[in-house]
Amino acid sequence: MAITRITSPAITSVASTTITGTLPAANINNTSIGNVTALPAGVGGKVLQVVRTYNADSGHILTTSTSFTATGVQATITPTASSNLILVDFTCSMSAIDGSGNDLTGKMYQKIGSGSFAPMANAGFYQLAFTRYSQSIYAPLAFGGSYTTTNTDTLIFEPYIKSEISGEAARLVHTGGSYSLTVMEIAG
Repeated sequence: MAITRITSPAITSVASTTITGTLPAANINNTSIGNVTALPAGVGGKVLQVVRTYNADSGHILTTSTSFTATGVQATITPTASSNLILVDFTCSMSAIDGSGNDLTGKMYQKIGSGSFAPMANAGFYQLAFTRYSQSIYAPLAFGGSYTTTNTDTLIFEPYIKSEISGEAARLVHTGGSYSLTVMEIAG
């Protein structure tokens, strides 16, 4: 059908701009709702899913080990596609209580499928050193990383910590504090 201009006899001073007609579907790039709402090819960055593990008033998570030790705080995510990016962020507070040294290092670990936990290759770590004080002090702590998926195996993320001073307790999340482990899948 040809596109035609409709005129109105009631409007004499201004020409009508109403147009009617149809366009052939072959002339329209996005012919379905799915195509219209999908991201264009080559464009990523859309958040596909978010998993968050949160606990308030959790008490201490501590270790006296000078080797990285699991905290027990985990978040599990299953990627929806094999080429997406997984962003991981862990935030909490750590403490030095009553004059202990409390030098602490934290690093994000990951487990892929049925494998074992291993340090994330693209992860920052956090190191906080306190000199010996005679009072309790608290500090914010944040670290995480990113992982580019190669399949859709389930991923488990967990922060690990270690004490930098042999025999001293590295305390993560002081009593009355909280922690948050957030994992996001980003379209690749």
